Amino acid sequence: MLLSACMIVKDEEKALPDCFESLHHLVDEVVVYDTGSTDGTVSLSKRAGARVVPGYWDDDFARARNDSLRQCRGDWVLWIDADERFVCPNIAQLRSALAQVGTDALAVEIYNLGDDPDDTNVNVHRALRMFRRNRCQWYGSIHEQVDLLPDETGPLQATPLKGAHINHIGYRQSIVQGRDKLMRNLRLAEAALARNEAHPGQEGVAEMNVGRALAALGRYEEAQSHFDAALLEARPGITMRAVLLFSGQNLVSVGRLDQAVDVARRLRDHSQDKSLGYYLEALAVRRMGQPVAALELFAKVSDLTNEDGFVFPTALLRAERAGTLLEAGQADAAADELALLVEESPEVPAVRVALKVFAATGKSFEDLVSVMPENRLDKLAAALLLVPPVLADPAAEALFRRFGAKPQILAAAIRFAPMVAASRALEWSARLRSIGMAEPCPLIAQARIDLLDVHARLRAAWTAHAAFGDERGAALARQLAPGLHEDQLASVMAEVSVLDPDLTWDFALAAAAEGAPESGPVGTPEARRRAIAAALFDLGYGELSTQIANQLPGQDGGSGRNAQLVATGADS
Repeated sequence: MLLSACMIVKDEEKALPDCFESLHHLVDEVVVYDTGSTDGTVSLSKRAGARVVPGYWDDDFARARNDSLRQCRGDWVLWIDADERFVCPNIAQLRSALAQVGTDALAVEIYNLGDDPDDTNVNVHRALRMFRRNRCQWYGSIHEQVDLLPDETGPLQATPLKGAHINHIGYRQSIVQGRDKLMRNLRLAEAALARNEAHPGQEGVAEMNVGRALAALGRYEEAQSHFDAALLEARPGITMRAVLLFSGQNLVSVGRLDQAVDVARRLRDHSQDKSLGYYLEALAVRRMGQPVAALELFAKVSDLTNEDGFVFPTALLRAERAGTLLEAGQADAAADELALLVEESPEVPAVRVALKVFAATGKSFEDLVSVMPENRLDKLAAALLLVPPVLADPAAEALFRRFGAKPQILAAAIRFAPMVAASRALEWSARLRSIGMAEPCPLIAQARIDLLDVHARLRAAWTAHAAFGDERGAALARQLAPGLHEDQLASVMAEVSVLDPDLTWDFALAAAAEGAPESGPVGTPEARRRAIAAALFDLGYGELSTQIANQLPGQDGGSGRNAQLVATGADS
């Protein structure tokens, strides 16, 4: 076998199906070490084809993972949890590369996704998630780390994995609160520290993990005391570099910038690859208000990595450089840097994190646009085609306010505006029509997207008809009306009567037409007509309500109160 997926789980029946789906065709086997599930986790895993190993939980992640590892048979092991999904556009290419790679481990980029898909507070990092089974194992009861087996020699060799990443949902607020994960991590880290456990060569790891747990809880000053203690214990090597890295990041967060500079320089002294040390120092110097000096340090950063597999996304470097260039008065270069950021890292979480970093010291995309020369517009407008609509829309709005109805901006809007809220699609549609471009109407395009909810498509269709008299919108609304769920009919009828009253009659007839599906989620024709007739009567459309009611089996119609009785089924 080439690749085994190695997992430890407990009560994960809700999260596992999506995780298993992401591993389909990627791995040759899935080994699930169950630590005592009481829900359907075990049976679900077996049905999915996983090999389930009965286990136990003793507050020791490394012990549990290594027990699972002993059941794996692949040359390579992928470490993945139930709340993670492996994302790889070209699995065949990845497997082919894995069979030829010459290192011990691969650092995989991990996106820690928030609850809100539009949330910009997304953390991205890399960790050693793929490794050779016969060379490595885990160490540490909390924040367990992959390192060489005790009888293996030489430093662990790791390289970044390109073309794939892991989406992690486990730190979404709802999940964190439900399982109290942050406090659990602190409890486990403090317990490990009390036991004074230290794998040879990893002295200081226990103190470091307590610091990491406290920092995650926002207790930065407490965290720093543990990072300082870890530095006194750590020996030169991977542990020392890790402690210096986390300590430097924490010092920047709390604003102890002089100390952050000292730690960054110590990190360089202990590293063959100096990039992360220069990066940390540049962060501190930038926040000291010295953008020119920070740019000199950023210029020495090739990429955000070191010899241990710690790798930060290049997008973070681009964003920091863009903000620093703007602070140094180089708006044109800052625009170029952000365009490169989007071109190199168009994935949603990477761009969101980068834009958050760009704004970390009070700078925003609008700040850049306000001073950006027009000769950089082509680059940034082209970049809008690469990012998701939720990011492209506010960026394009800032460019529009600065430069007006430039063709580059409107051309980009044709691509992204059909996927934003109808109110925003209306805005871009109006702007396109103002220069004679009615055909590529984002509202009409939105109404034609099969993947969208029927109600959302209808709203776009009748908005185009009401705002611009576009008969394509009316035709699409009539076409889509029979697909509405029976429970939605009353609210949708009320909405269309307000937003596009001229369409109400045709829309109601279409929604109640004989051509509506006979059964299923949209309801039977009789139930739909009854709901529509009642809604129309309540809205004051008595004549139309009667006409719809007359179509009900066994009804001879009527008007006024009789129509109301027919429509609602009320007793006389």
